[in-house]
Amino acid sequence: MKKQSLWMTIPVTTAVLLALAGCGGPGSNQASTGGQPSAASGSEQTQSGSGSSASTDTEENGTKTNTATNASSASTGKDGTANSNTNGSTTHSELSNVDEVVKAVRSELKNQSVSLPTSFPLPKGKYLGAAITTNTIDASHVNFYTVNKPLALNDPSLTNSNSKMPWLASYEVKTYENPNQTDLFPETDLQNIPKDMSVDLGHGIKGMVEGAAGSQYLTWQEGRWTLQIRSVSEDQMNNPGIAKKMVEYLESHMLPAPKDKGFVDVQYASGGKSVRVTISWQDGKQIHQLKTDQVPLDALGMVVSVK
Repeated sequence: MKKQSLWMTIPVTTAVLLALAGCGGPGSNQASTGGQPSAASGSEQTQSGSGSSASTDTEENGTKTNTATNASSASTGKDGTANSNTNGSTTHSELSNVDEVVKAVRSELKNQSVSLPTSFPLPKGKYLGAAITTNTIDASHVNFYTVNKPLALNDPSLTNSNSKMPWLASYEVKTYENPNQTDLFPETDLQNIPKDMSVDLGHGIKGMVEGAAGSQYLTWQEGRWTLQIRSVSEDQMNNPGIAKKMVEYLESHMLPAPKDKGFVDVQYASGGKSVRVTISWQDGKQIHQLKTDQVPLDALGMVVSVK
């Protein structure tokens, strides 16, 4: 009887030892993720990176900050680029601040010399999400999102076709054999603006006002950059007022220096309550382009932070 009792004790003891050995598993895995958000994570993201992003709650005449909550267009990245994850691998650790997101994106890109925005206009308590949609030596395209919690790079909630994450911006760098053949940079002559079409934008800068096909345009130049605002004529938006704020902002914030030319295209939809800003510039054979539905000052802020 005693011998039988001894054999029954051995498996019980073994089970206890195995259970004790397993206690360290979950704790050690959690420590290795290094992606737990701190209480200050939300506020960190609004100012991380060396770039300075202008965050204004309202602008003149319909330039209220757009929080980009249109879910239906998030699945195509707003700019027609599908959120497929065929070119980027998923980084499984959660990224709790902007610096971590930018670092993760850069480490995944096949062209390691590509510059990226480092500052984004995030509401307090929100986080930055990112998904790489194109990743080759000659081309890269990244969608950025406003998210409620830290996510991994290329998280499925961002790349699924039915994703409802609010799109913040896209950033693309593409190499062309002949960049001058693209239609991204319109030819504009602002050397001799007719007096009745001229508007003073401050700091010695003159803009040209034009009207065509139900739209009104205001165009001006700063160095190698051409900037243009378009709105619907019947909305009677104060384009000069918006332009003056952009000019004032750029007096203390430097856009990247394009090799030949750069173009800031601000397009207000009918009603003036939504805007699409496309900022493109040439750097050698590469063309950089940022697209966003944020207000012009926030768009400029993201490009100013590119490094």
